[in-house]
Amino acid sequence: MKIAIIYSVPTKRAVATQYLAADEDTKVSAEKVSAAMLSKGHDPRLIPITEDSIEKISKISADCMVNLIEWSGLDLPLNFQAVKAMVSTGIPFTGGDVTNLHITSDKVSMKTALDAHHLPTSKWQHFTTGAEAIRDDFSYPVIVKLALEHCSVGLSNDAVVSDKESLARLVKNRAKEFGQPIVAEEFITGRELQVTVLDRPQPQGLSVLPPAEIFFSTAQGFLTYGGRWDEKHPDYNTSSIGVAKLTPPLAKKIDTIARTTFKLMKFCDYARLDIRVRDRDMFILEANSNPGLDDDPEYGMTVSYKAIGMTFTDFIWEIIESCLRRSVTMF
Repeated sequence: MKIAIIYSVPTKRAVATQYLAADEDTKVSAEKVSAAMLSKGHDPRLIPITEDSIEKISKISADCMVNLIEWSGLDLPLNFQAVKAMVSTGIPFTGGDVTNLHITSDKVSMKTALDAHHLPTSKWQHFTTGAEAIRDDFSYPVIVKLALEHCSVGLSNDAVVSDKESLARLVKNRAKEFGQPIVAEEFITGRELQVTVLDRPQPQGLSVLPPAEIFFSTAQGFLTYGGRWDEKHPDYNTSSIGVAKLTPPLAKKIDTIARTTFKLMKFCDYARLDIRVRDRDMFILEANSNPGLDDDPEYGMTVSYKAIGMTFTDFIWEIIESCLRRSVTMF
């Protein structure tokens, strides 16, 4: 089978920022996916896509495409252009479609959709300039995020504030510095889980893999950019990851929420939810319809698929099989 592995190359804008690492990992992931498919006897083709070569996608000839396009932030429109080009080929591709990506690539759309479906998420507010009045019913602390970014871009320890005045000041500074919308949400102190949902063949069907848990060295810990990407940063060694130990009631609740979110948000093939658990309550922080694919032991998905005895090759192949099943159903 000919499998086109399409991945994004950092744009000129991304290269000029301090957050380049978050955009460089797609090449490494693509090479790992290629090696996995080659080991199964398939014919993988690595296809790097730059901001100036999106039209290459429309000329691809393959049986299936693996979508590893991860442009974000001010480059997010390029992501949508790339997926539209994939749709135009008529070739099945993995992960979310244009609608899914529009909903989940932008934190404002994602949080709006979670609220519309009555899925649990913390109170939040969207800002464009920081001049907007802040909602009065926030419970502090509150965390400030960039609405269009991923991979903790823009998140540092000062992103959490404890009062309205500090929030107003930080939102204005972030909007001015990054030139994009801002989302503020109540910071949930508690356990942080990464929950992988995989659409497996029968008899398993839609499956929630054993959640991975991020363990922080401080009570108010969260993943900063430095903690995720910079080995020399003081935050880098303040967290670790492993299989979450859950009580049966909590495991059942997470399973139900994950399945419900996958179905209501109309995700395809696989997805990842970032969830915070506080006492008996849970809150969806992120619902990602096209999360990155990697065999890194520090990555939540890797922890989860290995917990059920799957290899990276197994995991990628089941995603591709799901993609092919959907294409048969569509036609």
